[in-house]
Amino acid sequence: MNRLLFAMVTALGCALPCLEQARAATNAVSQVDHSIGKEPAYQSTPKYSLITLGTNGEVKVWMVEDGRRLFVDKNANGDLTDDGPPIEPSNDRHLDATRWDFDYLLEAITPTNGSRHTSFDLRRWNYNDKEDEYGLSLSVDDKMPMYAGWFGTFWSTNREQAPVIHLGGPFTPKILRRDAFTIGEAHQRLSLCFVNPGSGPGAVSRLSIDALPRFVVPVLNIEWPTAGKPLRVSYDLTQRCCYWEFYTTEFELPKGVVPGQAKLTVQLPPSGMPIELTTTELTVPVVAAH
Repeated sequence: MNRLLFAMVTALGCALPCLEQARAATNAVSQVDHSIGKEPAYQSTPKYSLITLGTNGEVKVWMVEDGRRLFVDKNANGDLTDDGPPIEPSNDRHLDATRWDFDYLLEAITPTNGSRHTSFDLRRWNYNDKEDEYGLSLSVDDKMPMYAGWFGTFWSTNREQAPVIHLGGPFTPKILRRDAFTIGEAHQRLSLCFVNPGSGPGAVSRLSIDALPRFVVPVLNIEWPTAGKPLRVSYDLTQRCCYWEFYTTEFELPKGVVPGQAKLTVQLPPSGMPIELTTTELTVPVVAAH
């Protein structure tokens, strides 16, 4: 992953509006059993995070960071002592006295159910921030790249309270970069992502733009509030960037729109989505310009 783009995503904060509803979400993965069959002897206070894989989160994979080494339950059997030595940092960079980054890399997670999840990359960095930050990427079933992290934390020193990251479906479409439409705006960005809320804000996972073929173009059909008959306009999200953002810059509010609620419907080709969606409908406020 290009580190410059990686830093740009962090600076943009492009997923923050996307996570608003996830903060209040109650997700089934939060009820996952947090027991671990066997743990190694740690050298420092361990930080726990739990990944669930599959549509129903039936596969549990523990990650435990012990200082600057990472234990991963690679075979998902609940035993962190039979997976070989812990993962040590790779690509360790010290940009200056206060800025650094590195990766924990793993070729594959291979649960006993026969599935294979590849290209595991857990990045840890601090660019003169108050706390270290993390970003996780993984290709689910070796074909569906996903991301988690960047916004909030998915670690806990209390195993029973460890966040649960669900890498898999179903996904919920979310609008990015805004929490409302403003009357009169023009040539702005209209953006969409597909998320799984996990157990809370720090555990939100996002579908990579590379999970959909380039010929698959998400469409947003918007019913705008007007003083008369509702106005319906379709927007093709033909552009992609920032790892999980589908968007268009060819966007402006139509004339005649009034404050109210815009009703959005996400449209994809029947075979275009690799996983199911929880909904295709969204509602976004339309507000007057200040």
